[in-house]
Amino acid sequence: MQKRKRQEAILSLIRKHAIATQEELVAHLRRAGVATTQATVSRDVAELGLVRLPGSGLGRYAQLGEGQGAASTAAREERLQRLLRDLPLTVRRGQGLAVLISTPGSAAPIASGLDATAWPEMVGTVAGDDTVFVALAPQPRAYSALAQRLARLGAFVEPED
Repeated sequence: MQKRKRQEAILSLIRKHAIATQEELVAHLRRAGVATTQATVSRDVAELGLVRLPGSGLGRYAQLGEGQGAASTAAREERLQRLLRDLPLTVRRGQGLAVLISTPGSAAPIASGLDATAWPEMVGTVAGDDTVFVALAPQPRAYSALAQRLARLGAFVEPED
């Protein structure tokens, strides 16, 4: 199935059903005749800008801008925190950048979540498969500020030498 059609199906499903996890989304897609994997759905969720809105239990997926406060800074940080709760993340200092390492296939959603926060210590991100490079703003304490934010959200920050 084409990516565009699959993503249209995802948007239709999250409007009709309270879907809280990617596994539930994959199951709904399969019932709708769309064969896909959790990794593909993970990329689709990031590309579509889906967030989980608070609710009973885990909440439900919604498109950014749908529902109250979905586009607020706090909501974007909550999205990133939920993502980091499910994924291990190690933060290392590089020359002018932070290097974030997680599990295979997780870099794009992490980079998307970071980009959405628009934290002032970041200029931008580049995602590979399991690694995200975060270009740091030209501020003296940009890395420290970013590392503290990520640690608060559940990341492991490697101690500096």
